Amino acid sequence: MKKIFVFCMLAFGISIIASAQQTALTSDGKVVILYDNGTWTYADVKLPNTKEVQKKAGEVSVPTNVPVVDNSPVSLKDGVVEKMAFIEGPSKKLSKYFKHKNIVRCNFTLTSKDGKAILKTEWKVMNGEAYSYFGFINDESMISLELIGGKKIDLLYTKDFEPKEYEKYGFSTYTAELELSKEQIRLLRNSIVYKAYMTWSRRTEEYKVIAPSYFIKSLPQIIE
Repeated sequence: MKKIFVFCMLAFGISIIASAQQTALTSDGKVVILYDNGTWTYADVKLPNTKEVQKKAGEVSVPTNVPVVDNSPVSLKDGVVEKMAFIEGPSKKLSKYFKHKNIVRCNFTLTSKDGKAILKTEWKVMNGEAYSYFGFINDESMISLELIGGKKIDLLYTKDFEPKEYEKYGFSTYTAELELSKEQIRLLRNSIVYKAYMTWSRRTEEYKVIAPSYFIKSLPQIIE
């Protein structure tokens, strides 16, 4: 009975691992494995004791140096993708002054309406005086994404957005929108985001990406 219980637990654990990952193709033709905890690894990296398992599973090695050019048309359908946290991590500037209250978070909500893809960004800064450190989001602000494979893409804001400061509660928020072009959609729908930089009106900071496969999972929901 004990052996049966142990076997069932092992089988259950294996099924969880299998369902908690997926593969994706990067913009430069490399295959990566994505995990639900926000991490990733190249599929061609051989982990300890996995060689025989791969052979038994009949896996075929995939060339990783073939450039991918996506010129396929992009046809959008109306829809809304559920809000998801994309950025969450310490601010380099805030960390100089605050040991704990230094986190910056950004949630993404992707919508499509009348042929336009709009990305709503909801920033939350764990400081009640965000303007003093970051300023505004203005028409020169942007989220710069560095993709696996070396490509970069700049998501540009076109309007000014002021922060809402809640000094009593110790945080501030910025709610701002930007539009994704068809060229950006073509690139992002096959891309893993490795790094993210936000250009505020007062400074540019790098932030931790906790959902590197966000666009791979979200864009198909608004593309016909």
